[in-house]
Amino acid sequence: MKYPVTILTLLSISVGLFAQVPNMATMQSPAPEGTSLGANNTLSSSGIALGNRVKMRGFVDFRYDYSDLDGLATDENGLTIDDDARFRTAADVDFLFDFSPVTGEVHLAATSDELGLEQAFLRYNFNQDFSLTAGRQLTVLSYEKDESPNMYQTSYAYLTDVSADVQGGTSALESFIGLNSFKSTASSIDSAMTGVPAYDSYAGTNPAVNPAGFPLPSFRRNYVDGIRANFNNGQFGLVAGLHNGYFTDNDNLNDGNIGLDIAASVMIIPGLELRLGFGYENNDDYDKSIAGYNTWATDLRTALTNAGLTAEASQVPLFPKSDDISQFNAWLSYQTGGLTLAMEWDMWDMYVIDMWNLMFLANYQFNDLFALTFRYSHEDFEADVQGGGEGDSNRFTIGPMFTITDFLTIGVEYSHAELDSTITGDTSVDELYAETIFSF
Repeated sequence: MKYPVTILTLLSISVGLFAQVPNMATMQSPAPEGTSLGANNTLSSSGIALGNRVKMRGFVDFRYDYSDLDGLATDENGLTIDDDARFRTAADVDFLFDFSPVTGEVHLAATSDELGLEQAFLRYNFNQDFSLTAGRQLTVLSYEKDESPNMYQTSYAYLTDVSADVQGGTSALESFIGLNSFKSTASSIDSAMTGVPAYDSYAGTNPAVNPAGFPLPSFRRNYVDGIRANFNNGQFGLVAGLHNGYFTDNDNLNDGNIGLDIAASVMIIPGLELRLGFGYENNDDYDKSIAGYNTWATDLRTALTNAGLTAEASQVPLFPKSDDISQFNAWLSYQTGGLTLAMEWDMWDMYVIDMWNLMFLANYQFNDLFALTFRYSHEDFEADVQGGGEGDSNRFTIGPMFTITDFLTIGVEYSHAELDSTITGDTSVDELYAETIFSF
């Protein structure tokens, strides 16, 4: 735990010193004067005017993705997946409304598979600093933006985010952490104990319940329903929200389900911003997924113990109960001229998984045409379940970006990740992306 804290401290010092070095960037565009957290960006956003009160903006994103998974993933039939290649097309259209002191936004997102409501919220502005938003909104605990035109490269920083978009990516992540053994435990017990009279007698009237596993949460940049209080006076920003869920797609507040977030930001000097945030969700998806299995396993252990088979009973595991997810997020960024530096650190408690991650990004806009991004990210996992493992990953990214016109951008990215866990051993993932973004 001391390592990410130490690195964060060192980066804070280095960025502070670097900020005092003159003429480090050839393009002297002004540094940001204030933080955007909690601000009413509806009024300041650019777009195509559809009238006095409505603006429209959007983009079309066309990508080629290739991932070499090094045999880490499996498909729905359990067959090994070595690589995944595909084209992707996505589009987004946003409508921004100004009926001050009430403003609102509606974001529509489309892929080749679906069309959906991404965000839709209203904002009531009590004064120029304080407002209340209600509706479907983007979560705030991430340095990287949610949409491609606002990113410095094509992919997100962490393999936990990237895996959801790759064929077999979820199974690869579960295999790396050790959750795949969690899913197959009941069937493994059945194979190991068949032929034990006490087990055969029990199983004949109590069919095995296979713990199908619980869905891994979406870690960052989710769209959630709820309300949020916002404060922004330029130098300081603060938000606090109540939502149905924060990391899952939970759609109600029943049975104790709840999602909370709070984040604060300060612009220390123009261009140097520090942001801290905490997110929490109470959701019983995990407990529901294993409740049936734990009941079955408890009864089986009793049956085996009563038959004098205490050793066999000890082989039947119970899984820990948990129904909450939490994230502590901190990031520091510095922008001046054409230079952007950023550092992010997260601490996670996800059901039965403990994780921390670290990201460092450096981007330089050489001229109006060309920019280049270097990025490093590290993730560290430990799964507190029988058969669960621990491990870490180190991912390196280089991403040149070309601005062809004010509306057309072309990006290329190569990422390489080294992974090591007690379940999979040493392995690696290579990724190649090519992207064209038309923004309007």
